[in-house]
Amino acid sequence: MRATALILCGGRATRMGGVDKPLQPFQGRALVEHVIARVAPQTDGRVLISANRHLDDYARLGHPVLTDTLPDYPGPLAGILAGLDALPDDDWLLVVSGDSPWLSEDLLARLAGGLAPGHTAAMAMGREAPGEPLRPQPLASLILARHRDALADALRSGERRVAGWLRTLPLSLVDFDQPRDEHAFANINDRSELERLERLR
Repeated sequence: MRATALILCGGRATRMGGVDKPLQPFQGRALVEHVIARVAPQTDGRVLISANRHLDDYARLGHPVLTDTLPDYPGPLAGILAGLDALPDDDWLLVVSGDSPWLSEDLLARLAGGLAPGHTAAMAMGREAPGEPLRPQPLASLILARHRDALADALRSGERRVAGWLRTLPLSLVDFDQPRDEHAFANINDRSELERLERLR
């Protein structure tokens, strides 16, 4: 399987005062640098960054930067559309969030391995903290690039939920329930959460 990682960094981070969250320092480097270190080896270095601000900062990370082609921050689906548009039909897009520093180092292999016959998308089911139930993690998904037209149609019709759109595809749900996954999908929504997770090693 030929896959390219798309790191979504295009949000407005309103719960963090509007700062560019993936560029915030975390354990010695920017959050997004942790994400790149996790996903780049899985895709043989093929990484795209979806961003709408601080484009020079993201470009310095050494990977192509894609901006939304739709106005007014329509959400992560617009970033995913830009990523799908950058690939041939038979390539796969590994979608991840730019603020998930502990993503599984075998995320791609496990999502690909969990694809049911005939399915062209997979979404992780994971915990956002130890002891919590498994929940859909749409920003840890694998999508065949040929779905770009379906996504463009969905955006035109007003769809803004990644999980909602993914469920319209032939979708496999893949459980990430091993002990090493307990922080893989940690949610960093505000500064207090960032500071708490900063202390975890």
